[in-house]
This record gives sequence, C-alpha cells and structure tokens, in this order.
Amino acid sequence: MAAQPSPRVRDRQEDARKTLSAVLGKDDASTPAHLMLAETEWQAGNSAAAIAQFRKVLERDSRNIMALNGLGYLLADQANQPDEALKYAQQAKELAPQDPAVEDTIGWVYYRKGLYAVAAEHLEAAVGKEPNARRRYHLAMAYFKSGDRPRGTAQLNQALKMDATLPEAATAQRMAAETGTAKR
Repeated sequence: MAAQPSPRVRDRQEDARKTLSAVLGKDDASTPAHLMLAETEWQAGNSAAAIAQFRKVLERDSRNIMALNGLGYLLADQANQPDEALKYAQQAKELAPQDPAVEDTIGWVYYRKGLYAVAAEHLEAAVGKEPNARRRYHLAMAYFKSGDRPRGTAQLNQALKMDATLPEAATAQRMAAETGTAKR
C-alpha cells in the first residue's frame, strides 16, 4: 500500500485528476490520459480507481504492456485476486519478456498465490536486470517464505540501504524477525 502523501502531494494529485478528467471528458479514448490517471490514482492509494483506469485502457488496447502490468500487480497486491492477476501478468510477460517491471509483477503474483519458489525465480530476474528497493523486498520475502533465510536476509539488508521507508520494508523486516535473522 502506498504511503500517505503530504498535503502538497495530495493537492498535486487532485490537480492532476482534474486535468486528466477534463481531457477524458473531451476524448475518452485517450490511452495516455487513462494511463496517467491510473498512475495518479495508484500513487494516491486509490487502487480501485487505478484498476478501473487500467481496464479502460485494455478495452481499447489489449496489448498495452503498462496497463497489463499495472492491472496484474494491483489485482494481486491490493485486490487479492491473484488468479485474475496472473492472466494479465502472463500477457505482459509474453509481450515484454525482458522487462524487469514485468518480471517483478509476475513474481509478485506468484508470491501472492503462495508459489514462493516460482516467485523467487522471476523476482531474481527482475533484481538482476534492474535492482531497486521494492524488488529486493519482494525477493527477500519470497526467499523467507521458501525457507532460504540467508538469501532473504541479504536481499533485505540491501533493500534497507536503498530505501527503508517503503511499506514492504516493515513486512520484510517482520518476516526476518519471525525467522530469527533480522539485523538490528
């Protein structure tokens, strides 16, 4: 879940919503506007609205990688619909097999389905191509769930150095503590 934005950020998000809604009022077929609105809603923590916008994009362009990937991620992560999410994540993977964001999404979907070893394979690929804190947290959690404490701890510690403020940080740290490997 997204962290609560500051009042200034909330004002900008509201301005963006108004502008994009005006654009869509004139041209509801604007894929870029729907994608930007989906991202704005996602960042604001409005996952249901973001999901709706991604679905609108896919109604017009069923091969839009950003919409497939975003919808897959949100359905698994926020809507607790990993089976439906897998369909979209797999479509994104077919269209962009080397994209690290897509690898992270499909890995996270498998994680949410409880298939931790399969999740780790995809998450390793994502981190290997383009490491960032969120991907490392995802990988750490998959390692912890699949019983690989040393690798989970290593990924967690690297992620904490990159960005300890992400919501995934607390979850991964809790998992590390439960397995007795938390670094303090």
